[in-house]
Amino acid sequence: MVIKIKKTTKKTKSIDWTNLRLCFVAIFAILCFIIVIGHLAIIQFVDGKELTEKAYSQQVKNQILSPSRGTIYDCKGEILAQSITVDTISLNPGKVTNAKGKKIENEVIANGLSKIFNITYEKMMENLNSTKSVIIIEKKVEKDKVDELKKWMSETGITAGINIDEDSKRYYPYNNLASNLIGFCGTDNKGQVGLEQRWNDVLTGTAGKIVTATDVNGKAISDEDEQYIASENGRNIYLTINASIQSIAEKYLQQAMVENPTATGGNVILMNPQSGEILAMATNPDYNLNEPSNYIATGYSEEDWNSLEKADRNNALQNLWINKAVSGTYEPGSTFKLLTAAIGLEENIVETDIENNFLCTGSYVVAQDNGEPVAISCWRKEPHGYLSLRGALMNSCNPAFMQLGQKIGAPTLYKYYQAFGLFEPIGNDIARAYKGQFTELEKVGPVELATTSFGQRFEISPLQLITVVSAICNDGILVKPKIVKQIENTDTKSIEVMEAEEIRQVISKSTSDKIKNMMQSVVQGGTGRYAAVTGYSIGGKSGTSEPKQGHEDEGYVASFIAISPIENTQIVCLVTLYGISDSIYHQGGMQAGPVASQILSEVLPDLGIASDSTQNIENDNNSDDEKQILLLNVKDMTISEAKSRLESIGFNVILNTTEDINTALVADQVPKSGAALKEGSVICLYTANDTERKKVQVPNIKGMSVSEATRTLKATNLNISVEGDTGIVVSQDPIYETEVEEGTVINVVIKEQLKDGQ
Repeated sequence: MVIKIKKTTKKTKSIDWTNLRLCFVAIFAILCFIIVIGHLAIIQFVDGKELTEKAYSQQVKNQILSPSRGTIYDCKGEILAQSITVDTISLNPGKVTNAKGKKIENEVIANGLSKIFNITYEKMMENLNSTKSVIIIEKKVEKDKVDELKKWMSETGITAGINIDEDSKRYYPYNNLASNLIGFCGTDNKGQVGLEQRWNDVLTGTAGKIVTATDVNGKAISDEDEQYIASENGRNIYLTINASIQSIAEKYLQQAMVENPTATGGNVILMNPQSGEILAMATNPDYNLNEPSNYIATGYSEEDWNSLEKADRNNALQNLWINKAVSGTYEPGSTFKLLTAAIGLEENIVETDIENNFLCTGSYVVAQDNGEPVAISCWRKEPHGYLSLRGALMNSCNPAFMQLGQKIGAPTLYKYYQAFGLFEPIGNDIARAYKGQFTELEKVGPVELATTSFGQRFEISPLQLITVVSAICNDGILVKPKIVKQIENTDTKSIEVMEAEEIRQVISKSTSDKIKNMMQSVVQGGTGRYAAVTGYSIGGKSGTSEPKQGHEDEGYVASFIAISPIENTQIVCLVTLYGISDSIYHQGGMQAGPVASQILSEVLPDLGIASDSTQNIENDNNSDDEKQILLLNVKDMTISEAKSRLESIGFNVILNTTEDINTALVADQVPKSGAALKEGSVICLYTANDTERKKVQVPNIKGMSVSEATRTLKATNLNISVEGDTGIVVSQDPIYETEVEEGTVINVVIKEQLKDGQ
């Protein structure tokens, strides 16, 4: 049997690669989908806010609308500070081209711009060769210089690469006027010091903007949803300052500085005691508000200034800019005796005219130190003897006020100091203010009580003192000092009036009347006689504070505070002079009293306060018997005729012409016609062709008699006009060393010589 074996083969199953690839693709697609969904979730829920803002910023264009800074006016609407349109000049290095796109050579650009903007050629080349994309050439450029730049660009053919962008600049029309009060702005138009800083929020305003949709190229798309947010311009401020009165105060303060070469500075404040309005606040030295960083006002020479470290320069400028009437403190000296007297009267401890109330033996023992008496001297070597309160105030007797201070006691004195606001800063709306610096009540001993009673060994600001004296003279009512009269909304034109703010009644009207009456006696027959003003009732008190021990080189502080009229007082004037040298003439009555008189003699008429008497020009006002003659108008006469007419009535004629005096006509005369002059006065005549005027320096005639002053002035071909009856010259206008034309009239005030002027 044959067995057949069937051969079989096992068939292997092949892999389906096509399906496998499809499976991988599907899985990959699912993973990608998951990643995309996850990323979208992150975009939506995690980064959504940030990306939305980015998209908005790319699709929306914001145009900032800068507000205009408010203007500062005086009380009569005179502009003291305003913003004017200026430009910022910049350039793009390497991109300065002409209309055809041709690059302008750097040497040409540097040469032109260096001349226009007073920048060195080397500095301009350095800018042009820099890698910066934009270089600022100059900011706050005014129109005349911009016009010069445009003319040069036109002549050179420059059409691109030099940019002129509109900006604004703070401008001060009066330069130095009230500089320490007003302050100035920085390059960002923000106030840096003074009122510009203190009222910056009111003056600045709020920026606005235009929100516009844009395409991919940044061009605006017409959109009904475009937003316009208007800017709110800064508000205008009207000050209580009167520019005319401010000018008067600064003029005579500057004169006082010239006449006292050792003086390191000074200030003058004029205030209405009824409203608290500050009419003037002058500080010396001052500076040009349009050039606040100019070294000249600091007193340094250019060489010394350049040798200073940067920190020292900054300190010097900061000291120059400070408003010492508010931010500075000093020992008020005997002017503070008014407050001690007022407290004594209010507490019924003393009366004005009780004879022998006080005794001055030249010094007063206030304490014992190890059995040894501690005596404080009176300022005057000769004792005052027995005095009433009025006599003590008129003679400014230190021992009398030490005795009064002992009777009052430190707790009561400090109670009134608190009530008068001396322990609080006053004037923070003007500048950074400081409160009075007194010994703590618990530490006040007999010596501190004595010195405080007559105004030394503590410090207050000038503004604090005048506020206290204003309260004393305002029926005893303390009124907050006010510098801003009203605020104007420049958009709506609405006005916010700043009302007077009465703080409290500190003393009675009866006490107020008694103090004012005694202040009048001080001017009529006491240490304040140099502060008198012809035709007006003036009250006042002098003050002289000694330098602190160890600081004798700082000199004395001479001051005077005056009021007028006595009834219904409308103005208080404080004059403070720092750094007066140690001499017989350092007292406040002698140094600051005449300054107060000069200021009030012009300010009182300016305020419309009527004089209670008139002065007759026919009165010779001095011991000389020379009569006064009214000067004729000789204009349009021939030189010969005018000379003959003037000489016939007693004048001395000076001719400064080369023309024929028989045919040439008088075109001008110095002094002008109508002036009342002494016989023998000098008259200068000029024709229309006489352009050269001979000038001379005014000599210093203070302290001279009228006859001496007249001779001194006549020797330099100057004339004199005298106010006063007898005495010596206590003030002159113009001040000495001023350059004036020959024939100019020098106005002088004469008063009886003071033997004591504390």
